[in-house]
Amino acid sequence: MEARAIERRRRREARRRLRAETEDELGVRVRGGALEVRRRLRPVLTPLGALFGRVAPYVTRTLLLVVQLIAALIALVLELVQVSLARLGRMLIAGWIVGTDWLRRHVTPAPTVAFVGAFAAAALAASQFADYHGVAVDAPNYAGEVGATAPAPITGTATAGSAHVWILIPVAAAALLLILGAYRGRRQLAAGVAACGVTGIAVAIGVDLPQGLDTGREGLAFYGAQAVLLQGFWAEIAASSMLILCGLLLPLYTRDRTSVGRRRTRRGGRHPARDEDVGLPPGLPAES
Repeated sequence: MEARAIERRRRREARRRLRAETEDELGVRVRGGALEVRRRLRPVLTPLGALFGRVAPYVTRTLLLVVQLIAALIALVLELVQVSLARLGRMLIAGWIVGTDWLRRHVTPAPTVAFVGAFAAAALAASQFADYHGVAVDAPNYAGEVGATAPAPITGTATAGSAHVWILIPVAAAALLLILGAYRGRRQLAAGVAACGVTGIAVAIGVDLPQGLDTGREGLAFYGAQAVLLQGFWAEIAASSMLILCGLLLPLYTRDRTSVGRRRTRRGGRHPARDEDVGLPPGLPAES
């Protein structure tokens, strides 16, 4: 057993020495091969190194020039953006000054009330083509949170004009003409504007409201049918109320405007129809 152990130890040492000699020999061969390749390539690498040494400054300068051009382009773009923003800011400020001056001189109470009244007349005419009535189907099952998330389906809708034979369209046209006449100085026409608004509310409440709350055939055909008033009805009420308000306000502002224009006409001033260009508030006497 001792002899076998000694023999195994000798074999391990022999294999270790052989491996070390083999590695040393491989390393020597690799280093020798590298030295030989370098020696053989030296005649070729030397001229190439000299050529690269001469070309390198030009390559470096070219790269530096490209970097400088890119930096200059970025600086130019930033400068253009800065100049454009500054010019845009000046234009916005100038536009704001001109706009506020124009509003100060031209947007007086009388034109404002006339514009609102004309818009209300147009809204009254447009409301005739909107749905004013509908029937919610199975309304009890859509109550509470369910109805807030998914409202009940609406059927049997009808436009506001069909409920009263489109009578409010000529009323709106008449209100528009009356507003134009009242704005031009005929203050007595403002009462007609208020009358048009009262007519609109009377038609909406007296005709549209009873028909809008009637379920009709849909109430018999569907379970849990419930009549609802839609946006057309409320648009009629809002537009008519605005016409009444404008009809009450127009005489107040056009009276001062007309009196100022008459004083200017007697003094040889401008025509009354051009008094809005003066921009005088109501009640402020004109300068002589």
